[in-house]
Amino acid sequence: MNKEIPNGLRNTFIIHAVIGLLFGAALMFIPGRALTLLGWVPQNVQLPQSELSVPGETFIDPVLIRLLGATLIGIAYLSFRTWRIKACTWEQAMPVVQFETVLCGLSIVALVIGFFRMQRAIPLIGWAVLLLYAALFIAWGVFWREGNRA
Repeated sequence: MNKEIPNGLRNTFIIHAVIGLLFGAALMFIPGRALTLLGWVPQNVQLPQSELSVPGETFIDPVLIRLLGATLIGIAYLSFRTWRIKACTWEQAMPVVQFETVLCGLSIVALVIGFFRMQRAIPLIGWAVLLLYAALFIAWGVFWREGNRA
């Protein structure tokens, strides 16, 4: 367990940190616009039996979206801090690797449940996020297994 982590894991930490920071900052500071730009929320929603339309971001809870953004930034910071450790050992990295694996797995479950309950077509960004979580889940899982052998 006192072996140094491989470069592949170090790269995964920094890639994860950058992705988390970008998505997290957008969701925290411009929640409605970010969701509209990503295609999760339509630009305008036509009110039923009316010619009126309202901005799509009217139907989001900005507090929860900002909280999600803050969480993503916090997790990105954790990955960044682990990446910055000089000569990081498996013993230091394993709790973070295990946390990231579990988080990605639970995120996949949450997305799949949400997709099945959606009353509209799943936006392209939804599929992209699902694939991103799946790729990270596989990467973290591979490193978890490798860390157990170290």
